Amino acid sequence: MTAGEFSAADVASYDTFAFGCPSMGNEVLEEGEFQPMWDDVKGSLSGKKVGLFGSWGWGGGVWMTSWVEEASSLGINLVNDGVTCCGPADDETEANLLELGKALAA
Repeated sequence: MTAGEFSAADVASYDTFAFGCPSMGNEVLEEGEFQPMWDDVKGSLSGKKVGLFGSWGWGGGVWMTSWVEEASSLGINLVNDGVTCCGPADDETEANLLELGKALAA
């Protein structure tokens, strides 16, 4: 399901979520579809297991730190501190994503 197809009304149908978004612009979440969806659902994620992941190309991945801090401040049950990589996923990133999947499935 794409970010544009998902809304807070869908949250009750699931117990676990993996949200993935690349860093865009000035180290922010993608603003066209993802940020509006995130703003809509983040208040409904209490009691759900959530994992965050994404890639960046510049800026060092600061957007993930901000995203994790926001989610934590809202009391969202994060299973990780965000899996990130610069550019395409390498072997280490793929291993970290596998661990994220295991944490979400546990």
